[in-house]
Amino acid sequence: MSLISKILIANRGEIALRIIRSASKLGVKTVAIYVESESNSSYVSLADQKVSLGDGSLTSTFLDIEKIISIAKSTDVQAIHPGYGFLSEDPAFAKACEENGILFIGPSSEVLRLMSSKPEAKKFVSSLGIPMAKSYELNVANPPTKETQLDFPILIKAAFGGGGKGMELVHSLDELHQKMEKSSRMALNYFGNGTIFAEQYIRNARHVEVQIIGDNHNNIIHLYERECSIQRNHQKIVEEAPALFLSEDLRSKILTAATTIAQALKYRGAGTVEFLVDGSGRFYFMEMNPRIQVEHAISEQITGVDIVDEQLRIVSGLPLSISQNQIKVKGHSIEVRVYAENPSTDFTPSTASVLSATIPTHKDIRIEADLNILNSSGNQFDPLLLKLISTAKDRASAIRLLQLQLKDLNIIGPTTNASYLDRILDHPAFQQNKVSIDFCKVEHASLIAGYHSSKSASEVLPILAVAVYFKYLKNQPITSQDPWKQLTSWRIADASIQLVVNGENHNLVPHLKEKLNPSITINNIKYSFQFSENSENSINLIFANQNSRISAIFVDENDLLICYQNIQYQCSFPGSLKSYPESNYNTDNEVLNENGEINSPLHGRVLEINISENQLIKKGDLIMIIEAMKSENRILSPKNGRVRKIAVNVGAQVADRMPLVFLEDF
Repeated sequence: MSLISKILIANRGEIALRIIRSASKLGVKTVAIYVESESNSSYVSLADQKVSLGDGSLTSTFLDIEKIISIAKSTDVQAIHPGYGFLSEDPAFAKACEENGILFIGPSSEVLRLMSSKPEAKKFVSSLGIPMAKSYELNVANPPTKETQLDFPILIKAAFGGGGKGMELVHSLDELHQKMEKSSRMALNYFGNGTIFAEQYIRNARHVEVQIIGDNHNNIIHLYERECSIQRNHQKIVEEAPALFLSEDLRSKILTAATTIAQALKYRGAGTVEFLVDGSGRFYFMEMNPRIQVEHAISEQITGVDIVDEQLRIVSGLPLSISQNQIKVKGHSIEVRVYAENPSTDFTPSTASVLSATIPTHKDIRIEADLNILNSSGNQFDPLLLKLISTAKDRASAIRLLQLQLKDLNIIGPTTNASYLDRILDHPAFQQNKVSIDFCKVEHASLIAGYHSSKSASEVLPILAVAVYFKYLKNQPITSQDPWKQLTSWRIADASIQLVVNGENHNLVPHLKEKLNPSITINNIKYSFQFSENSENSINLIFANQNSRISAIFVDENDLLICYQNIQYQCSFPGSLKSYPESNYNTDNEVLNENGEINSPLHGRVLEINISENQLIKKGDLIMIIEAMKSENRILSPKNGRVRKIAVNVGAQVADRMPLVFLEDF
């Protein structure tokens, strides 16, 4: 028996690249499917064959089972790898593969059917004697009327979905009635099924999951556990392996529970069994994800097992390449998910195109990304840009390494959550491994405090220096013996210029005669800098005994964008008008203009309008909810006022900075 020879990847971006990497190593040919707006992405160019899905909504592209099966048959593939998300947990897709003689890289359609319904999965796992939190059936048309039936707080969940979509924490019966409809709507919107249920909320819980792999020869192994307690809105953003807070006894019980479930299912392929652990050391089954996970890389890092390799072996009918007693944990690994979102505006997705990206190259840092998806993805796809993974001998070393390399991650275009992630890693509770799934909620104020506040002249010194360097020194020859020829237009000593950074004026004097040792004077103090170039858009800056990697890109002759320690700065030189290509990247402006016009901060679809015309509203009141990039974004009023006009309707597609509401003073 030998490996299959050709697969279709029913996914995109970094997970498609990840699958291509393993397939290529094993000599397996790959077919990529793509939407036209992402035709230049890396995963498309690196696949052996590519087929366009056209353009359109997800239902007509990556969620169109009939279209994907047709492409698979026309390209003569033997198997389809669904990656994660999209159709990866859809039993109808797996069944369609089975009926068309195509191997599905994952469990059987019957296992997917059972695990796709969380209530049914809980019943099955409960029959195995594995502990779980108490569950409650919910019916939107007939909500509970007696509080005694429920033990608050409870957590509403989508019965046929995950990723935190539709999840709502509820503390009272009145609140339950309010949130059931919203949760059901989100479940229907994201998963095609509005069925919801609730389960007992476990306070101060930690999230632990076990990576399992099973083959067709009754072999089940685990790759130990991961901790995924750092979540924002129930969405994992920091994961690590192993979970060091577990005692050996508790770890053994959780690993045994996970493998027991897999064995009972006769599980085939890669999957993850997820648990909650309370403060008393009790654990509870949550759900099983019958697919490869976003965070699978950290399990690979600590065990040395390539999960995609094993998936390809399994679908080929081969046994696992490794047994349980051969798997040993070595070191500690941490992953952070870098999203295109703006923490300073309630994490609204930033739909700008990636104009430039400088990523770390450290030997102990693993990057999973497809940053050649340069075009704005609108509101269709998840805003995940990349995954940054550090591996070291111990947890403290892994944190330090990740922090250092995260500061060298410079992405120009979309606003990212990179600085937010850095603050999490630097937080004493995280450093001391004293966290829970409520960490981001409890520490919200400290994590976003002053996130994008204005900076003083001294704080933006590196930005001023880099702007001057890119404008007047970069790419200028240094071989000439005549210093004046090195200065291009700079021939008058001590000429003062004005530089505008994020709307703030800074007067400075550049000293550029010594190109290798330039300096600037600001507020009568002279500062010297040293530079070395990394790439076309990236340099190393040495200032005040600190070496920093900074990226910059010109958007026209006198305006440039600079990214320093994960924050973007807009810079304009003297005598020029700001002429940034707004449609390309400028998505994070104030939502209120001087005429009382409230603009949309993003592209998306209006789900709810929570105000009416002539209504008096206060600053911070909820105006409407806009769905974008798989998230529901709350648009809040930036001021007190009277609603003069509502410019959109529920269901309307809105563009970045499109008028939503007109306010007038009262």
